[in-house]
Amino acid sequence: MQDTDVSSFFAVMSTAEFRERKEEFVYHKEMLHSLGSIRYCKAELFKDCILGTIRLPQKNEQKKAQLSFGFYLTGRKVFFVEDEGKLKAWIEKQTEMFQEVDTPKQLLLRIMEHMIEEDTLYFSHMESELDKLEEEISGGAGRNNNFFTSLTKHRQKLSEFNIYYEQMIDIGELFSTCDFYQSEQDTQGWDRFMHRVERLQNHVHLLRENVLQIRELYQSMQDARQNKIMIVITIVTTIFLPLTLITGWYGMNFAYMPELQWRYGYIAVIIISLFIVIAEIVYFKKKKFF
Repeated sequence: MQDTDVSSFFAVMSTAEFRERKEEFVYHKEMLHSLGSIRYCKAELFKDCILGTIRLPQKNEQKKAQLSFGFYLTGRKVFFVEDEGKLKAWIEKQTEMFQEVDTPKQLLLRIMEHMIEEDTLYFSHMESELDKLEEEISGGAGRNNNFFTSLTKHRQKLSEFNIYYEQMIDIGELFSTCDFYQSEQDTQGWDRFMHRVERLQNHVHLLRENVLQIRELYQSMQDARQNKIMIVITIVTTIFLPLTLITGWYGMNFAYMPELQWRYGYIAVIIISLFIVIAEIVYFKKKKFF
């Protein structure tokens, strides 16, 4: 079997180059409008072409997209429009992956399959990090601010990927159902792609539930710590309340208070105070307040 010349199936150009050649494309206005701000993944079906945009989420803490580009698919060729040059360099390195590609649509499918190829490994790594965060809670290390910050970043990243997969599923549905230069093999390929994306999205949903459970566990442990602190404060206040009453009572210094002139008054107050404190501590322990 003779290898297919993949270079005849695609062309990569910048936005400026696309503007210069816009008369070659019937729906160049729609394409330029999409390229104006690539914020999400989408695909639109027209009479003799499919055009859209792809935006890959970043797999680190940066908010900038890992890769973003537009595509304009015709029956003979797929035109990629991007300004950073990452896509062209990547395609040139993946010549072996495109050996069995026979159509521009299959080329686009292979590229989109590669974009989600390492996502399972990424989520497995995130799952390990979430397990460590859960262990930190059990070990009492979740009190620092970094714990909650890290958990929030994971939640935001999972939400971003969830939206990304929803958009990719929509694109897969469009390609699998349209009759635009479509063979049965193409339909099956896009169906497989959609199922892979759905499995990844289900993985994201499980991780989001895990994040929610960890957050609830963290919050419940924080509430338990606060309750313990409030119990201690309440006990200390209760212990010293009778002593405060005695201090206030004998601090009035009325002229006819007999205890003020009593020789053993000071010692008597000390003994009464100690008795009250000991009695309260015994009572609290009996009631298992501490």
